[in-house]
Amino acid sequence: MKDKQIKGFYEFASFRLDVKQCRLTCGDEGVPLTPKEFDVLLFLIENAERVVEKDELLDAIWKDTFVEEGTLTRNISWLRKKLAAHAGNDTKIIETLPKRGYRFLPEITRSGENALVIEETTVQQIQIEETIEFEPNGSETAIAHERNVTPPGAGFTENQKSLPAAPVRRRFSRLWIFPALLILTAAFFFVYRGYFSGNQLPQVLMVSKTTPFSGLPGREDSPAFSPDGNQIVFSWDGGVENGNSDIYVKLIGAGDPLRLTTDAADETNPAFSPDGKSIAFVRLFQTHNEIILMSALGGTEHVIYEQASYGSVSFSPDGKFLVVCELGQSKEEPGIYLINLQNKEKTRLTAPEAPAVDHTPRFSPDGKNLAFIRYFSPFRREMFVVPEAGGEALQITADDVRIYGLVWSSDNQKLFFTSFRTVNRLNLWQVSASGGEPQLIETGSRDLQSLAISPNGRTIAFVEEKSDENIWQIAPDSVPRPFIRSTRADHSQQFSPDGRQIIFASDRTGNYEIWLSDAEGKNQRQLTDSPAQEGSPRFSPDGNFIVYDAQINDGSNIYIIPASGGAARQLTDVGKTNALPAWSADGQWIFFRSNRSGNHEIWKMPAAGGEAVQISREGAFEMFAAPDGKTVYYSKGGRTAGLWRVSTEGGAEEPVAELAEAGAWRSWCVTANGIYYTAFSVQPPFQIKFFDFATRQTKAVNKVEKSPITYYSNLSVSPDGKKILYARQDQSASSIMLAELQ
Repeated sequence: MKDKQIKGFYEFASFRLDVKQCRLTCGDEGVPLTPKEFDVLLFLIENAERVVEKDELLDAIWKDTFVEEGTLTRNISWLRKKLAAHAGNDTKIIETLPKRGYRFLPEITRSGENALVIEETTVQQIQIEETIEFEPNGSETAIAHERNVTPPGAGFTENQKSLPAAPVRRRFSRLWIFPALLILTAAFFFVYRGYFSGNQLPQVLMVSKTTPFSGLPGREDSPAFSPDGNQIVFSWDGGVENGNSDIYVKLIGAGDPLRLTTDAADETNPAFSPDGKSIAFVRLFQTHNEIILMSALGGTEHVIYEQASYGSVSFSPDGKFLVVCELGQSKEEPGIYLINLQNKEKTRLTAPEAPAVDHTPRFSPDGKNLAFIRYFSPFRREMFVVPEAGGEALQITADDVRIYGLVWSSDNQKLFFTSFRTVNRLNLWQVSASGGEPQLIETGSRDLQSLAISPNGRTIAFVEEKSDENIWQIAPDSVPRPFIRSTRADHSQQFSPDGRQIIFASDRTGNYEIWLSDAEGKNQRQLTDSPAQEGSPRFSPDGNFIVYDAQINDGSNIYIIPASGGAARQLTDVGKTNALPAWSADGQWIFFRSNRSGNHEIWKMPAAGGEAVQISREGAFEMFAAPDGKTVYYSKGGRTAGLWRVSTEGGAEEPVAELAEAGAWRSWCVTANGIYYTAFSVQPPFQIKFFDFATRQTKAVNKVEKSPITYYSNLSVSPDGKKILYARQDQSASSIMLAELQ
């Protein structure tokens, strides 16, 4: 415990720093700083008489939180830009001393001192983290939380103490002691600096109101405003389950939608031409896609470009070009391309290094720049901006998470996007087009995608996803029946080794937790209880423990909890993503996916805790250990069909020829005798098949009409092979919402 005197004001150059109000001004103008930027600046000012080492600054600002040096470098860079924008580039504020740290240069005047005293008290906590699952069509759920738990080892029975406690990550919270007359000021200080700094959440912006665009049933998607801002063109399935998506246009606030397309194929991603007379959209086929141009009133269609892979389009502001993306699945190299609408000539603007691909290109309103999302892997996406003539791309985000949806502000100064950055749902953010710390925009909705902005910049349109997922039992020669269900999401089920229990994940409480039931799906009880969510649970071979993953902010880690309940124990603390755990056949090791080497690969570590060892080298997503104790089977993720195998000790990685139809969905599991999986198909019925380890033969065992949930584990088989549990999406809807920006 230590005491710290807080000063009232610091004045330097043309700036005034109000510590109590957490506010920086330059003359009469406020300088917007994120909480981390404010803390960095304050620490440098308080230590202006000396060089502040990088490690010291990291320890002071990011207490007990693992961050790389690049995080500090970016915050210093953004802080310098904001200071220079107000004081001028000639005023030197922060000096960098290579390989050492930073020094604050201006002369400082202190004023308005007060006696507000802060006491810092150490509180032991474990950060519980959950995985973010990939869904190729753009629907994903992420979860984030933290909670206090009993110290490791507490609550374990004597038989369960065979797994020793791993090191605990500690965090610090602040207890504020203040005079009664200063209670409001101190409370504000706690919320702003304690909560936001400790949890790395930026300032939150609010929208004035959020309203539905049409109220239509079914699935609405891909909104785009007309140039006059009075209409929205979008795709809609007509409110029919598994219906065909066509292109519609509708006035905002009045009238019925006008249907523009009637083809049997699905259409998506429409965009108005700048003059409002034409609409471009993408028509989806099994082998390719077509980019089509037609009148905004409907009528004759013109195929502009044949695309090998899924993508969206954007008009140049002068209407002479379309910008499209190629993902390297045809003769075209991956990158962003300009299509001349007069002569159909293509010009390549970006050339990402494999395996990265570029997606979602968007012209700035002034036509000078293009923003796009670069997919480094199925699990990592970042935003970039490149000049319209091509050249070096400027990286805007560095969050190492997935981004969906991207649009420019009408003044060319900001970018809006949806991301799981630091909260427990896919949310709306804004960031400067030149980079910086993104700001959360709270809309009151969750799972936002497919952004559009009105021409006047006042209204954001987005798609809000809604679904109900349940676990069904499938038995030979019988009709599937509901097994575990609620009005929310239930999935990621697995039988215990003795077949008497079932573990699953559910958000029926409003947050994802781990649940248990008996073999008939009855006597359901909650195993974990926290203000946020956990998932991907797996029984140990002896049935005594459950391993799972969990997320806080933009990272995830692996935890173990007794199957009878008790305290969770954290296993991993290195790297941003540690997810999708699986036990070894003997229960001594935990396999998991991690990006600690730079790419997502299979790692393993002792179940009792210890150093992790890398197993795969060529990319991996989800894994299960084979019962022989020698092999790990795994998928690649990103809707890549096929399963691979590698030795539990590492080495050669090879595809399994007999399992080429498996793995595209998270719909497979390993049993004592073989592998069950749902074969990839674009249309129902979907075949559930079994690959026999002994005979190396595959046979169909059942079929289902509903497609698997692609972003959660959804297939499990009882130890005796008589019961198949299949998680499916029973209801799915998406609505276009309109949010008024303040």
